[in-house]
Amino acid sequence: MPLQLIDPATWVAQPWANGAGVTHELLRVPAGIGPFALRVSVAEITRPAPFSPFVGYQRWLYLLDGGPVTLAIEGRRDQILSRPADGVQFAGDATVAATAVAQPSRDLNFIVSSSMHSTSPPQVCVLQGPVTRTLDSSTFVVVSIAGDVEVGGHLLPRHGCAWRTGEHGPTSLTLARDALAAVLELEQLTGPAV
Repeated sequence: MPLQLIDPATWVAQPWANGAGVTHELLRVPAGIGPFALRVSVAEITRPAPFSPFVGYQRWLYLLDGGPVTLAIEGRRDQILSRPADGVQFAGDATVAATAVAQPSRDLNFIVSSSMHSTSPPQVCVLQGPVTRTLDSSTFVVVSIAGDVEVGGHLLPRHGCAWRTGEHGPTSLTLARDALAAVLELEQLTGPAV
């Protein structure tokens, strides 16, 4: 699939599975209802609430704006996400809750199936500009957190997303000075209908 772009103006709100919040699903591979290999969403956290569990998945969560948000994650000390790009990784079946929300926030979620990707684990990071690099993985997702982020010659709007799956070939990623972007790379997605 060639490079796909998602503008925040096209996001559609839907309730969390547990009814305690709202999320905007940016992409799901494969599309549709049921098990997925990869899901990218933006949650709106407006008050203390438990997170929905995703058994069999790994999750990465990054603050896009708002907050600070304090997270209680099973088996760990509380995590405070206070600045854009602050993040945490945890198992999808862990008990997680937002326990304190100073201001409403938007939080980026990368959710990857533990069984539906290749043997090499997902590579997830936050980049800060100025930087230019080449994305070579068959599957990647880039979400602009702040500043000018360009993917494959396309300037992303704030919180915009660029993604590709199933194709190899170099794609340029350029962040201007002080720009921030969250990047997920996978070598291969596997599973039904992927």
